[in-house]
Amino acid sequence: MKAGVLGIVDGTFDVVDSYTETVTADGAELDRCLEIDRVFSLPSGDMAFAGRAAAETRTDRPTTTIESGAIHVTERPRIDTKYTEFVGVPGEFVAVDSGDGTFAFDLIGAETDTSIERATLDLDGFFAARESATPWKAGFHGTGDNGMNGIFHGEDLRTSHDMDGLLANSSLNQVGLTYEYAGADVKMTGSRSGYVEIYRPSEFDSGQYLTYLREEIRPYVR
Repeated sequence: MKAGVLGIVDGTFDVVDSYTETVTADGAELDRCLEIDRVFSLPSGDMAFAGRAAAETRTDRPTTTIESGAIHVTERPRIDTKYTEFVGVPGEFVAVDSGDGTFAFDLIGAETDTSIERATLDLDGFFAARESATPWKAGFHGTGDNGMNGIFHGEDLRTSHDMDGLLANSSLNQVGLTYEYAGADVKMTGSRSGYVEIYRPSEFDSGQYLTYLREEIRPYVR
């Protein structure tokens, strides 16, 4: 796993176990399942875990019928199942594979008696601390009268755009950088809403991804 939405743990735990439960919502019985597929060591020797989660949800979907020459639209309940994969470091953080998978934060939090909240990243600080990095993507949100809203892509935005001028009245909500990290040429992207993806090196595994999140991203969580 090399991409995901980061959730920060409020509390402590050493292990997380698999479990299945049934909850009742709006008169429907819904199943939820958390599976820990493996426990492994990070390059530092610290423990990490990987697994999957699924949860049934009740939604009302419109159903259209023609009766006696008239169109009728009614809401009928339907059970859908959400699914996600995740990796994490006990007592520190968890990453789920997409924004739709953040329901796993609640399942892991319930099993470990902690709270896990989706991270908000300080991309301005992250970018400012990496002056030698090459920005290939930048999304801006205006914070002043002359602020810029939009997304730029390019080989090197430092040479094609006035990044300092843009950041004077705007804040980053997306950024893509290439730079050297731990002896590797890393190409990454991150969003203010906590999504971080590693495009290169392609051989990065889950342990290296978690180490990258811990060392490079975690200090910029607001």
